[in-house]
Amino acid sequence: MSTLAVVIPVYQAEHTLQALLAELCPVLESISSDWQIWLVDDASRDGSWAEVERAATADPRIRGLRLIRNFGEHVAITAGLDHADADHVVIMACDQQDDPAAIPQMLAAAHAGADLVLVRRLRRKDAWLKRLFARAFYATISLLVSVNYDYRVGNYRLLTRRTLRYFNAHRERTRNVNAIMALMNVTTAYVDVAHRPRSHGRSTYSFGKSSRMAGSVIVGYSDVPLLLGDVVFQSLVVEFDLTKPSRSLSLSLSLSLSPCPRPVPLFFPVPLFCPFFLFSRDLFGVCHMTTHRCDVTARRCGA
Repeated sequence: MSTLAVVIPVYQAEHTLQALLAELCPVLESISSDWQIWLVDDASRDGSWAEVERAATADPRIRGLRLIRNFGEHVAITAGLDHADADHVVIMACDQQDDPAAIPQMLAAAHAGADLVLVRRLRRKDAWLKRLFARAFYATISLLVSVNYDYRVGNYRLLTRRTLRYFNAHRERTRNVNAIMALMNVTTAYVDVAHRPRSHGRSTYSFGKSSRMAGSVIVGYSDVPLLLGDVVFQSLVVEFDLTKPSRSLSLSLSLSLSPCPRPVPLFFPVPLFCPFFLFSRDLFGVCHMTTHRCDVTARRCGA
């Protein structure tokens, strides 16, 4: 067990990883010599894993995990949190936009009683379209999930051991760090930090990826789409004469979802059922809960 651990999801970061560690390690050393860093390579196609192995060889407190395929940033974070063992755990990005100098402030907020410390990015350095999409996305999530999301808050945050234990107990198939932690209702503090520009390259989150993630979170963490679909499809079915098989066939099923107070009946006419295969993994994945650790790693390096 360590005093402090840092989990960093790594993807296409061969040009930034060495500079990030050169900046991060002295900050951790100034806090305590008992620290660990978990670099989780999300199946990068460049030389990121070689950089992780090199760093782990140079310092045994740096450990590496490589996922068997590209699962996405939030699964990579989950894998790192499954392995982190510390009193306080920091999550930060690998692109150097998260300033390590904020970690002492985050620790001070945790020592003052917060179980979760979130970093608000002041004057975000992302493209205007990404900032606009983030505002719209978090406004929609706040409306559907009844949780107040701040679009300036990203994944840069600090968890106490208590919050880490709560997070690791949530095994939703649709992984989203922001959504899961917002629903845990733990004591939360905020630290305002100037957002830094990306030191190299560009974001790997395309508009398509961001849209799919938004759809997955909306479907996976809110029961509003299910309840709305229930109302819409039941009203559509009423318009058909189901006593005449030649007009339309229907499929009836009942899902018992944990966020819902009662089983939700869903009635789909067969011609209208097909488009829902687009979100079928997320619709039915809400029910798929596992209690085991995230086992998606192909390699590990370090102590």
